[in-house]
Amino acid sequence: MDFLAHLASVVPAERVSTRAADLAAAAHDESSLPPHTPEAVVWPLTTEEIAAVVRIAGATRTPLTARGAGSSLEGNPIPVCGGIVLDLSRMNRVLAVRPEDLQADVEPGVVYQDLNRQLAPHGLFFPPSPGGSSDVATIGGMVANNASGIYSVKYGGTRDHVRAVTVVTGSGEVVRLGNRCRKDSSGYHLLGLVIGSEGTLGIVTEITLALAGLPAAQRRWAFAFPDDRSAASTIADLLRYGVDLAAAEFLDRPTVAAINRFRHLSLEEDPTLLLEAHGNALALQEAGPVVTAIANEHSARELVLGSGLDPWKEVRHYATRSVQALEPGSGTVRADLAVPISALPALVDACAAAARRHGRAAFVFGHAGIGILHLLVLARPDSAEWAAAQSIKDEMIEHVVGLGGAVSGEHGMGLGNRDYAARAFGPALELMRQVKAVFDPAGVLNPGKIWR
Repeated sequence: MDFLAHLASVVPAERVSTRAADLAAAAHDESSLPPHTPEAVVWPLTTEEIAAVVRIAGATRTPLTARGAGSSLEGNPIPVCGGIVLDLSRMNRVLAVRPEDLQADVEPGVVYQDLNRQLAPHGLFFPPSPGGSSDVATIGGMVANNASGIYSVKYGGTRDHVRAVTVVTGSGEVVRLGNRCRKDSSGYHLLGLVIGSEGTLGIVTEITLALAGLPAAQRRWAFAFPDDRSAASTIADLLRYGVDLAAAEFLDRPTVAAINRFRHLSLEEDPTLLLEAHGNALALQEAGPVVTAIANEHSARELVLGSGLDPWKEVRHYATRSVQALEPGSGTVRADLAVPISALPALVDACAAAARRHGRAAFVFGHAGIGILHLLVLARPDSAEWAAAQSIKDEMIEHVVGLGGAVSGEHGMGLGNRDYAARAFGPALELMRQVKAVFDPAGVLNPGKIWR
């Protein structure tokens, strides 16, 4: 392990660890995928330290995996080849806020919720919410996975809000990609390559974000439907008729039942839509009758929790945790399926049919307003249950690719989706391999991810 001796020359000893507890913490993420133990964990504080560590990794052919909060759901930061885990959580400074440009410069370890707390006094926020992990997810992790969330219907995902990054390539070179301009037509879009590359092309050390103004007003609706297809069709109609939604979240019947049990609620256990619009008060007032009328065309019933409870906080926020709490000893086979909006009703039906064929319970919910649905199937690892759950995922991946959809809408390829890379990308996969070789000639950055 020659690299350890070299690390001591570039990072203080108190920020390099080979302790078993630190290695175990860096061996896994929030997925049910098997952990892999690295040989060392390093906590850098500067771009220069990161560049020095990357050069050591390249010179010694040591695998190097960047890590944020470890809240990833597809094994993205699991160090499958061992080596060094570069934990960026201590690089957590908001470097500058420029309200006049609607921009901020941040380090990768800044937590999403903390950033928005600092932006609020300026009347600004960073919109691509990571949902239930907003209190732990880091901006660097969101950039690495091109994360999106509940407000992506109106504001887009992370890639739409990154103006520039400072990145350390696999050769240890420090480059600046992008600029502070809103529009740029000069050169190749290398910035777009790095965003969503899961740390396989470079380590992002500083990020310039485009922000949005806090909405003057917001309005929320919640509806229950007689069946999944009615709920999914309502989303398509709302968007087709030009309703300016900020968020549109879907929960199927099993998910609502799980939330009832976990949160001790008494919701009608029917497919549910949670809708939110942002804008000025007059526009939202005018939107209300349109939203209600379209929902009613699909036999909707307005959902009221009573006692002033917020459906978003009490229901959507706890969807994943509620499902997992049903079987504490089980793991989760998951997929975040992305399809064109028109295909949502058929996708919901297909998920339910696949679950019935394989004798497992499936839970479907997610960002229906951008065509992303999360499929969760609980199963005991290393069992026939797990094989059945994996078969459901395999079938659904094949289904969405056939519809012109994507293998992953927001969680990335990581480990959980890499077996589908050839099906998803076709001949373009070889181009991706060539791009990887240009950015990371020694192949040390997050090896074993995105494809096998």
